[in-house]
Amino acid sequence: MAQPQMTPEQQEDLQQYQQLAQQLDVIGRQVQQLEMEKRDLEIAKKETKNLDNSAVIYRSAGRLLFQTNLEDVNKYVEEEHEKVEVRIASLTKRQNKLVTSFKELQVKLSGSQ
Repeated sequence: MAQPQMTPEQQEDLQQYQQLAQQLDVIGRQVQQLEMEKRDLEIAKKETKNLDNSAVIYRSAGRLLFQTNLEDVNKYVEEEHEKVEVRIASLTKRQNKLVTSFKELQVKLSGSQ
């Protein structure tokens, strides 16, 4: 018995469904990467917390290390931490919207078979 042909609307819905699945996968990986970066920044914050202000600190920039001071490092870590948190929140919000659309399309596709 032959499979029934999909209507152009169903084909479009299926294509959109596949695109949403890809977008969700990409965003999920981005959030995961940012969570790791956030964890690294929290470790850096914890490690520098007990250092003396006169401690010699090096910060990497690409493949180079530069000597810096504790105040600058703490400021940098805090700014980066804030940026990462904002980016995670933004991606999570977008991810939630995509999940809603994905589920709606999933219901629509399963109902049209």
